Amino acid sequence: MGRVGSAALSIAALLITAPLGHAIGADVRVQGSADAVRVEARDATGTEILAALASRFALSYRGSTDSRFNGTFKGPLREVVKRVLDGYNYVINTRDDGLDVVVVGPASGVAVPPPRPVPKGRQE
Repeated sequence: MGRVGSAALSIAALLITAPLGHAIGADVRVQGSADAVRVEARDATGTEILAALASRFALSYRGSTDSRFNGTFKGPLREVVKRVLDGYNYVINTRDDGLDVVVVGPASGVAVPPPRPVPKGRQE
């Protein structure tokens, strides 16, 4: 293989592995009990943190976040989840055995008013 072929192969390998860089570099470590959680995150998304919490505690989640975190979160499971989801609209339902988390999407500065009730006897 000549210089051109070798260079092309190197570039192709770089292009294939470059998108994996964030996934390979992400690190989430979870310790403690549900009452005293400690999460250490390095270049991890909120979704990766939720997945790590779900693998250790009775937590289920739907939806995703693309915010990246570097740091430590400490506290009860519910409070840690709230900090991870800061900046997102979400719902946390408490079950007897854990938490159900639904991530709706990024928070918006625009309030959406509730629908107006339709008076009885009138159809719109």
